[in-house]
Amino acid sequence: MTKDLTKAQRILFSLAAVCLVLGAVFGFCLVGYLMTALVFWGLAACFAFYGVLAPKKTAAARWWRRGMSALLAVGLVLFLVAEIPVLADCRSDADTSAPHLIVCGAGVNGSIPSLSLTDRLDQALVWLEANPGSDAILSGSQGPGEDLSEAQAMFDWLTARGVDPARLILEEQAGSSYENLANSLALISPAETNPRVAILSGEYHLHRLGCMARKLGCEPVLVAARTTKPSLFINYAVREAFAMWKFWIFGP
Repeated sequence: MTKDLTKAQRILFSLAAVCLVLGAVFGFCLVGYLMTALVFWGLAACFAFYGVLAPKKTAAARWWRRGMSALLAVGLVLFLVAEIPVLADCRSDADTSAPHLIVCGAGVNGSIPSLSLTDRLDQALVWLEANPGSDAILSGSQGPGEDLSEAQAMFDWLTARGVDPARLILEEQAGSSYENLANSLALISPAETNPRVAILSGEYHLHRLGCMARKLGCEPVLVAARTTKPSLFINYAVREAFAMWKFWIFGP
């Protein structure tokens, strides 16, 4: 059977197989890399598609190849439209001082903060030490596989490192980024119009959070928690482009 394949087909089908295996590794063997797995599976499908059509010389096959190439080109442009501002905002604002800090939750493994959440907590500790007169709202509900809420896990981690519990406010109902902000802002005195609020999350997350915060009527100050693993940053930054299109089309 393989002898009947052209050289181009063998290359394309080999690339498809490699991408399929890599997608399985990232999807089933590693934690937190679902978007990377989906990208590899998408590439596998594309390589297989071109592999099937490679030897065909009919007009229909040419149109199918051109249609797929055009679709991929449009998809790349749409991806870049969302990804460029995401990457541009992967940094803290010049002045991050504010009377309030919102720390957006991330996964908890049992009762232990995940690597993503630990990255955020490290930065939250730095910010709280630099802003001794400010408080922090720790936002995140309890999800599958978590023995306590993300907010409680953050509270335990910060107080174990000397942060005064009186400075920490728990918001344990939020199950999404929008709820992180909306529920936390509701805990700030309603007398504060257009409050200046520092928002801390992974750097890849800040552009969308800033857009949401402005819709909610606050003046956001973005605080970037650097992602320790470059591979995780790439995974989440790619995912964030799709999240931005969802936000633009369907809202928060």
